[in-house]
Amino acid sequence: MGDEAASAIRSCMAHGPLRMYISKMVLTSDKGRFYAVGRVSSSTVANGQKVRIQGPFYKPGGMEDLNVKNIQRTVLMVGRATEQIPDMPCGNTVALVGVDQCLLKSGTLTTLENAHNFADMKYSVSPVVKVAVKPKDIKDLPKLVDGLKKLSKSDPQESGEHVIAGCGELRVGICLKDLRDEYTQCEFTGSDPVASYREIVHGTSSQTWLAKFTYGGAISACGKGGQ
Repeated sequence: MGDEAASAIRSCMAHGPLRMYISKMVLTSDKGRFYAVGRVSSSTVANGQKVRIQGPFYKPGGMEDLNVKNIQRTVLMVGRATEQIPDMPCGNTVALVGVDQCLLKSGTLTTLENAHNFADMKYSVSPVVKVAVKPKDIKDLPKLVDGLKKLSKSDPQESGEHVIAGCGELRVGICLKDLRDEYTQCEFTGSDPVASYREIVHGTSSQTWLAKFTYGGAISACGKGGQ
């Protein structure tokens, strides 16, 4: 945590190297592009600024998942309204236009070469309901695949199916509606919802069990007879 990037973030430097984490993509009103929304951690992000767009698979010193582009516009999101602004200093959230084609969901923007990525956000809720989707017309398959990428809920299976996964049937239903109305503009069919199998504790076991654990360098064991 002693390099230039870390020092700039720690000091929240307004004139240091740019460091910004993109955490979300928001569909624009024309439904063809996305706003890349994130927080500026150091320096100032501005219209026309040349930045390095590092995706989640980027490694310092490599070229994979790396793009260099100019930011077309900086936008302030106020509820459902948007306001164009010339720049945004560190410590604030802002939406950017012109970088969505280089990122699927999240990534790091910086002006430093060989800078490390921000750690991706971890979500504690795991998907338990899945629905497989396929286009009614096979010619619409590219549209469906592209829409799934935009929705960022695609989970390609070994069977070749495309799956929408969510934490419940209501959430999956919302994703299917957004996929049909916002992202693909084509008709597709979905399978019946499938819930992932989960084990729970149902009652007391009648079998003898034995557990081993290490405490202070010594191996101990404890057990219990049948009930």
